[in-house]
Amino acid sequence: MRWQVFPVGVVLIALNSWWVMLGSEVWHSTQLTIASLFFNAVFALFLLVIGGGALRRIAPRLAPTRAEILVLYVMVVILTTISGHTMMGYLLPAMEHVYWFASPENDWPALFGHHLPGWLVVKDRDALRGYFEGDASLYTPRAMRAWAAPALAWTGIIVVLWTVLMLTAVLLRRQWTEHEKLTYPITQLPLALTADPVRFFKNRWMWLGFVFVASLDVWNGVAFLQPLVPTLPIKGLHVATFTTTPWRAMGGISVAFYPFVVGLMYFTPLDLSFSVWFFYILGRLWRVFVVAVGGQRHYGFEQSIGAWVAFGLIPLWLGRRWFIEMGRYIVTGGVGGRRIDTGEAVSYRVALIGVVSGVAILGVVWIAAGMSWWVFALYFAIYFPMVIGIARSRAEVGPPVHQVILTDPGRTLVAGMGTGVFGGRNLSMMTLLYPMTRCFRAHPMPSQLEALRIAERGGVRPRAMVIGMTLTTVVGTLITFWIYLHVLYGMGADNRARGWLVYMGNETYSRLQSWVAYPRPARPLEVIGMAGGFGITVLLMILKSRFLWFPFHPAGYVLTTGGGFIGLWFATFISWALKLLILRMGGVRTYRNAAPLFLGILLGDYTVGCVWSLIGLLWDMPTYGVWH
Repeated sequence: MRWQVFPVGVVLIALNSWWVMLGSEVWHSTQLTIASLFFNAVFALFLLVIGGGALRRIAPRLAPTRAEILVLYVMVVILTTISGHTMMGYLLPAMEHVYWFASPENDWPALFGHHLPGWLVVKDRDALRGYFEGDASLYTPRAMRAWAAPALAWTGIIVVLWTVLMLTAVLLRRQWTEHEKLTYPITQLPLALTADPVRFFKNRWMWLGFVFVASLDVWNGVAFLQPLVPTLPIKGLHVATFTTTPWRAMGGISVAFYPFVVGLMYFTPLDLSFSVWFFYILGRLWRVFVVAVGGQRHYGFEQSIGAWVAFGLIPLWLGRRWFIEMGRYIVTGGVGGRRIDTGEAVSYRVALIGVVSGVAILGVVWIAAGMSWWVFALYFAIYFPMVIGIARSRAEVGPPVHQVILTDPGRTLVAGMGTGVFGGRNLSMMTLLYPMTRCFRAHPMPSQLEALRIAERGGVRPRAMVIGMTLTTVVGTLITFWIYLHVLYGMGADNRARGWLVYMGNETYSRLQSWVAYPRPARPLEVIGMAGGFGITVLLMILKSRFLWFPFHPAGYVLTTGGGFIGLWFATFISWALKLLILRMGGVRTYRNAAPLFLGILLGDYTVGCVWSLIGLLWDMPTYGVWH
């Protein structure tokens, strides 16, 4: 692979950061970054494959190889985990909100503002004026001074954390990929699109799916701009609303036909896709049951916390023999005189040293910021099992989205121990970490594991892939800060930007205000809910492991408990039913022959969705969003 791929990648990540910022935080059209398979990354891959094919005919020496295209794709993916709505769109509000929206009524500076270090947040109200009101320039001495230290500090934090997660992915890769043979459904489209592009684009089934879905999205895009044109209800059709007790606890029933969900879930094993829609319905019925027996709350979000922690710990237990062998190898330098990390991006010893060193650096940073060492330890003792569980769900299920909302470690600790034991300073530090844990939708670790899978299947040297991811993390974070600030000083975060920047600041600091101003004790019922979610997940895994006939996989429960899969369950059901029908009627061969149809459905939805997003950017207007 040629080294020139990395400068090209830097250009791509700059363009994508600009696109993602405007699409998500200004026009708020198609949400490019909250689906597991990022819209902008797939569109970039689509253009790279087409452009590479054209170059191969005109100037073959300049045409990118498959490995180079895949590295560029992964660089865009990793950039998106940083610049997307659920990362930078949450981080900036945590950095800028307090001192602009402080008032005599809320008294935020006195309540908790003095706990927020000036090297992590912006406290200069005059420097923030242009940011919120717009029609100003970032490039003034005052604005540059105000943002320099916080932006650089957060860049360092992101680089260290992303590196720790990437090295953790290296340590998990062989067990999950080679021993357990997980399928990584999210990688199906990138690998298929680059394996043999000519054959891919000549497949009539692919074009059937592509054209059908693209036509629907074009129609709805025109209807968005011309209200006289009727809209096809793809994104949601309200079926019923219950008004009588206890059925009203179920909420309204809506179905959505998101084509990309149908296409993506086709590559998920049947028992897993069945479990997803089944547990979603069961969860709604559970709410009805709770109300029917006189309960007030079903503790779904609390169950979700325990479920995700369990789902992250279970793979470590299942792979314990391999991880023990790996530990011996790291300590002794060999197992029976052989190397077991041949072919990995870095040696296991280097990976483990990197993880430990990175966590230590993060600990030093957050302790210097004001967090107690034991709070840091507890926070990340919850965080790491959760993110391993999220990565596991992506490798095993490939869900179109994993919305782990209202289940962050900060809320978990407050529910379990109350606010008094932490004090205002620790609560403020946990709030600064909230942007990275609010909903985990664009979390980097699943994408890093998928990148290693793509390297294995796509003929990319693992080390080259790791270099690309590391370069993107460093350069991409700096570029993202610059683009966000440059655009927002011109448009105004509280003016012409239509995204969630102000809303997220309110959400972040209103919770902190509640914690500090109204201290609360530990809540045993919420802890019981967490323990229940943990226990149910473990029980389901035991039953699934011991009885092959057992149809319910814990991943379905984990993904749908709390706020997950709202609006996606019906499309998942459609995909499951179609796959079941194809396998029953035609067998495995027909299933494989039908795969291009579902790849076309997926690619068509993504392509037209991205085209509408770009039209909105170029014409400076909102456009139809195919997702969310």
